[in-house]
Amino acid sequence: MKKIAILCVLFLLISANTVICSDVICSDEKSYVENLIKSKTEQILSIIRKRDINQKEKKQKIFDIAKPLFDFTTMSKLTLGKKYWSKLTPEQQKRFVDLFVKRLRMVYLDRVDIYGNETISFKPAIQKRKNLIYVPSTVTSKNEKFVVLYKFWKSPNGWKIYDVEVEGVSVVRTYRSQFTEIIKKKGIKGLFEELEKLTQQLNYKS
Repeated sequence: MKKIAILCVLFLLISANTVICSDVICSDEKSYVENLIKSKTEQILSIIRKRDINQKEKKQKIFDIAKPLFDFTTMSKLTLGKKYWSKLTPEQQKRFVDLFVKRLRMVYLDRVDIYGNETISFKPAIQKRKNLIYVPSTVTSKNEKFVVLYKFWKSPNGWKIYDVEVEGVSVVRTYRSQFTEIIKKKGIKGLFEELEKLTQQLNYKS
């Protein structure tokens, strides 16, 4: 349950092997990404701790802050994999992204109310490649600590999160495994039906 609570906060919140860019540019971009996730996390934590707004309003405010940080289209592509994503029509791709975002909102935003007094500390950003920056962090909850890694890529719209790892477990890989199993058993149509069913069962509210 504690890890779920932590994930709520986290969610709300190629090229050559060597980095080909000047030290100044790399440093500036790493600082930008690091400050970006820090500032957004502080805003989200501030909203979570407010007592003068109801849960529905709180969830919407949190999503409005967190949404610009994430590249949901890329996350959706990665969860399906090139093999299945390429088989979808543009309309189906758009619908899948919509359903995937709803799924994430249900899993994480619906549990915002169980967040306690966890603290989050960030370590210096790491430039993995020219277009990839990772930001490590540690979430402390009472006597427990969890290592969380935010993975950013430089999209056409700026630096965006395309995956989050908690204790080495990737959100994207986890969903990809789940979706692949459903597709093998029920096909792409079955996956859409399952996602549609889940949004209805969990009473998703936009």
